[in-house]
Amino acid sequence: MGKQSPLRIAFGSIFFMSICFFLYNFEAIGTTLKISQTEDVDTLDTSTTTATTATTTAVMANTIISSTPLSTSIPKSSTNLQAKSKPSTKSKSKSTTKTTATGGPSAPTIDPENLDIEQIEADFPMGYQNPRGAWFVPLPAPNQRNLLKILTTEQREQLPSFGAQAHLSWKQLGKINTFYGIGREGGWQDHIESLDDEGLAPLTKWAQKYVYDHQHPPSCEGKKFYILEETAPWYGLGAAVRVVFRELELAISLGRILVLDPKNPPGGHLMSNDCGEYRGRNASLECVLEDITSCAAYATEKNSVRKIDIHKVPGGNKFVPPLPAVALMTYMKETGLEVTGAYLRHWWHAQMYAYVFRPNRQTLARMVQMRMNKTLHTGVDTNIREKDGTARLHTVPFPLPPSTISMHIRHGDKAIEGRLISTRDYIVAAERFVLRNPMTYRRRAFVTTEDPGAIEEIKNTTGINPVGTAFSNKYWYWAYSNIPRFDGSPFQNLRLSVNRTDAMIMHMMQLWMAIECDAFVGNRNSNWNKLIDSIRCTLMDKCRAPYLDAGYSADWLHFP
Repeated sequence: MGKQSPLRIAFGSIFFMSICFFLYNFEAIGTTLKISQTEDVDTLDTSTTTATTATTTAVMANTIISSTPLSTSIPKSSTNLQAKSKPSTKSKSKSTTKTTATGGPSAPTIDPENLDIEQIEADFPMGYQNPRGAWFVPLPAPNQRNLLKILTTEQREQLPSFGAQAHLSWKQLGKINTFYGIGREGGWQDHIESLDDEGLAPLTKWAQKYVYDHQHPPSCEGKKFYILEETAPWYGLGAAVRVVFRELELAISLGRILVLDPKNPPGGHLMSNDCGEYRGRNASLECVLEDITSCAAYATEKNSVRKIDIHKVPGGNKFVPPLPAVALMTYMKETGLEVTGAYLRHWWHAQMYAYVFRPNRQTLARMVQMRMNKTLHTGVDTNIREKDGTARLHTVPFPLPPSTISMHIRHGDKAIEGRLISTRDYIVAAERFVLRNPMTYRRRAFVTTEDPGAIEEIKNTTGINPVGTAFSNKYWYWAYSNIPRFDGSPFQNLRLSVNRTDAMIMHMMQLWMAIECDAFVGNRNSNWNKLIDSIRCTLMDKCRAPYLDAGYSADWLHFP
């Protein structure tokens, strides 16, 4: 044979080494698969007909997802082979616990068929396996009785002080009291001034004073007015308030004071006819809310208009008046952020909701009576069962305990103008948030809704997310008020009570109870949820508290 060239020798050596390297890695992968298939590794795929290919795929997917791979890495293209199943909306998820060869418990197996699509995508990716079998095994709960035996007398004496720290501070309690008008000296302006700026929407104190001063000038002489009549007698309270403030912003832009028509005032259809008698006028929103202006007696047909052409209003009816708009832009510029049209309008609408929706003193006094009525509210602890199997009932304290979540479930006739969000979706949104914030939030919620079916559903829901052991309380504690409910329109709900004015005040009390909470779950496609979102940022300093929208942003983001 002739002498081989160095180039051929080098090429041959590289080819031979490549073959060896391939065979070595193929054997390593095969070994890993064999080992993994024999181990009791928990998986979300609980199919009883799993084939060898599916098992291999799950292990390959696990190798990629896990932060501590089992052995060698697998090409990313293998993730396309992950097992999939159809999500369902069953009421409860199921889990079972396996037993290892040594007799100890391994991770519970969760059937993805019993989980919502949101849970599967957010918390349990399909095909995911945790290589550490004990990862999902619940830790033992602390035994307080045994721990107390270890403590010294001096240490035990410290315990009451720790328990006291779980309650609201005197400052927090004082804010909620004045929010209800309890012990408050002065009006709403005084209450707003007492709040912390950090917890309010930007420039709230200035904006509220600006609107108040416009509607309550030192002198009403020589002023021009805009008289507003009832134009939508089929609206509920939230929508009626929205109509009023939309016209109020037009009046402010044109330098006119808004006055409610004394003969046909907005919101009169929501009240009992006799509600205006003590005020010497017809029933209107001003039966339960503060007077919108102090100059109503000065409005005449000569100095007033009854319609405003929006094309003559600076900025049009979808924008805030000039001064508030520039004021917010100046403020935001100092923060280094740009003001979008959607944010500007969202901020201004919150200010308008707050100004119009201020209960008067008589209404606040009635709200306090209702709030303090222990028989009117019920707490349900789904962790404790009575002998008949029903959840144990409790009285609801005033104020609501810290870390309580407000959950307004809007059903009823909302389906006419938007998508309804299931009760389960509201709960899933709350549980996902609590799971991610276990130090400061609890599975504890105050629920408001017009749907009696939603109340029955929450009472029978102990939890949805199967990783319940990560929460500070494993099962839900629900609170709600025992008010008449009908899954229909606001009018149908008001007709359930003999006195519609009192029924309206009861619903307002529900909103005030929601503001007592420290986190909020809702759907801004609902005017009542918009009210909750706005009031917490203006009449209470809870704007930094989380707001979780269980619905679709596209349904409300650019709603007029």
